[in-house]
Amino acid sequence: MNIQSVFSELESASDFELFRLQQAILKVLDDPDRVQRLKQKIQVGMTVDYFCAERNTLITCQVTKLGRSRVDVVELESQKRWSLPFHWLNLDHIEADIVTSKPNGLSKAELAVGQTVGFVDPRDNQEHIGQVVKLNPKRVVLAIDNKQWSVPYSLLFPVLVSQAQESKQTLLLK
Repeated sequence: MNIQSVFSELESASDFELFRLQQAILKVLDDPDRVQRLKQKIQVGMTVDYFCAERNTLITCQVTKLGRSRVDVVELESQKRWSLPFHWLNLDHIEADIVTSKPNGLSKAELAVGQTVGFVDPRDNQEHIGQVVKLNPKRVVLAIDNKQWSVPYSLLFPVLVSQAQESKQTLLLK
């Protein structure tokens, strides 16, 4: 399944159509046979990724316990422990990034907490670069020089950070 094309189709769906689709998906995800098939693919100790909707990114973790309907994991980077539904695990290594065809700015779906982005402040035409701290419905919170900025998604542009970062050089894409 091409998630990118599905996402493009969803942008034109009505709210009611999205709600009906959400309910149909939940019904399929709760199917006991489907859950059992997923559970059989997972073993305690294995390293997997799960999709964190709050941070909008894949998080690497290790399975610590299998329950009847959930899996307990520990994040490898932060050591945080979670109990997750089996379907949150990316067992098939599917690409999770979604890129929209919006001409201006970035969408919430394209961003992840910790990602480096930039924007030009319309008040003084000054360019700022920072890391995503939080994804709100209409604005993103960026950490820039130990301060937090609330910026509309429409002003954002991606910033590629490379090995040049060590020498304080950043490559900007506009």
